[in-house]
Amino acid sequence: MTTSTTSAAELLQQAAAHLQAGRLKETVDVCQHILAEQPEQADALHLLAMAAVAANQHQQAESLFLESLKYAPRRPDILVNFGNYLRRMGRPADAQMRLRKAVKLAPEFTVGWYNLGLLLHACYEMPETVRCANKVIELEPTHVGAWELLASAEQKRGNVEAAITACREGLTNSPQAPRLLYALAQLLRQDCQFSEAAETYREALERGYRDPELFLNLGESLEETGDVQASVSCLDSGISLFPDNANLHRARVHLAHSSGTETDPLAQLREATKAYPDNPQLWYTLARLLDRLDRKEESAQVVADARAAGAPNSAELTMQEALCRGYEGKPDEATALFEELLASYPDHVGGRLAYAGHLLAHGDPRDSEQHCATVLEQQPYNQLAWCYAGTAWELLGDERGEWLMDYERMIQPVTVPAPDGYASRESFFADVQAALEELHHAQARPIEQSVRGGTQTNGFLFRLKHPLLATLEQQIRVAVKSALQSFEDQKNHPFWARKIADPRGDGFQFSGAWSVRLLGEGFHTNHIHTEGWISSALYVALPDEVQAAENTAGHIQFGVPMSELGLDLPAKRIIRPEVGTLVLFPSYMWHGTIPFHSEQPRITVAFDLIPQL
Repeated sequence: MTTSTTSAAELLQQAAAHLQAGRLKETVDVCQHILAEQPEQADALHLLAMAAVAANQHQQAESLFLESLKYAPRRPDILVNFGNYLRRMGRPADAQMRLRKAVKLAPEFTVGWYNLGLLLHACYEMPETVRCANKVIELEPTHVGAWELLASAEQKRGNVEAAITACREGLTNSPQAPRLLYALAQLLRQDCQFSEAAETYREALERGYRDPELFLNLGESLEETGDVQASVSCLDSGISLFPDNANLHRARVHLAHSSGTETDPLAQLREATKAYPDNPQLWYTLARLLDRLDRKEESAQVVADARAAGAPNSAELTMQEALCRGYEGKPDEATALFEELLASYPDHVGGRLAYAGHLLAHGDPRDSEQHCATVLEQQPYNQLAWCYAGTAWELLGDERGEWLMDYERMIQPVTVPAPDGYASRESFFADVQAALEELHHAQARPIEQSVRGGTQTNGFLFRLKHPLLATLEQQIRVAVKSALQSFEDQKNHPFWARKIADPRGDGFQFSGAWSVRLLGEGFHTNHIHTEGWISSALYVALPDEVQAAENTAGHIQFGVPMSELGLDLPAKRIIRPEVGTLVLFPSYMWHGTIPFHSEQPRITVAFDLIPQL
């Protein structure tokens, strides 16, 4: 390995080369050889620490870092590596102390400033992140990572224009940087500059950026420009490079289905399962999409085909198989599969909640509630867990059901006022209707949503640069703030207690917003919103048949579980929609639309709110 004439410096170079190549045993052997003669050699201890990190020997790694720093306490490189290790170990305060010491000792050390910035970004300390990124840029203007970090921090501060500027400035120094081009494209897309975003994605692709997410985002940008065929072609290009990527296949199915461009939008995904039978995510994606298209027999057949093809097991595939057994009227087999799933994946929240739903559907609300409680211990605001728990309590006659689901006080219809300059709410919402009609490009319902007989807009509605939508958002905020004033003060309640006092803002923020256009025999299936706290339905346009007082067609109902559960529970409250009325309710509360028939559209704006972060 070595000779007696080999210097310590040469041995350290050998050890560093071994470490870089992943030859951990050789790294350790060389370092221990050095330390046998020089026990206080800080570089050898440092390399041993890094080898221990690579080998996941965490306790040994920390001891070696500390021993190395005992002999070289002012070495910024050791401090940075130790800080990064502590960050990975989930100790951000300790990591920050080491990294700050590194940049204090070596103010020109770009690696130190950059890694401190990454840590602060992860801790959501954005002003300090900006300061670190700017320091790196001052020292090294071509540092692509620093420009990306600056752009990301500005984006998270809500300064999208500043983030775009950071990317553009970075590209003047490093015009060939594909990651920076991709970051710029992402920001342009967020800023609704869809055509320029598409061009920038393509430029990143030309510069060598190869990632499935690029094709997903480029495809969506092209769809937003109205060029559906180009979007489909883009996704096809992505699939040709990443043929086993389930997300790309899923996006293509969604687009082909909603645009009506193909008779069988699932054909390409079916072929992918045959070409890559050992990819369980492809099988699950196909089975799940068929399920959501209400083609449950075909979904069950796909799962059977996956098993016959020898597809490796996965939590998702087992979950879908269990659901299919339930649909087929084989509850005992479904139960056994759910038990198998949780035995192998006890922390799989989706599987546990699917099991809770299965238990509700097959007469065991008590065990269902216990599974919900397990989830809520880890995720206290999981909306589906609260929904299933509330349904279980109702079936059990438990008084907690009324505590959780107060249909009279929690469901709040409020009026959205017309802005200044409009003579009436009717004229304002007529203009809103015209603006929304232009956004409904799809030809079919979205596969994985509650809409039936209608279409839904894509993406966050209020991101679009339309003056009328900005005005509508402001009027909605006024209405929501008025409703929040009546909220009860109940500590430890999953709905009431989430209201916060925020003198600097509204106390809430949007987690999603979209528009739905129902026509013919349209309706919403009974469902909940998993990503919200408060959900909503704002009525923009209503058919004459819905506005008629003598029936409930097209009205919103609450308390009826989704049909898959097969529970014969009546509606607890039905509200007649009116143009300009905003109905607010807990996101965990079952709600849906009673079917109606009309040649006139029923147009709504819906959104989810979460407490202000």
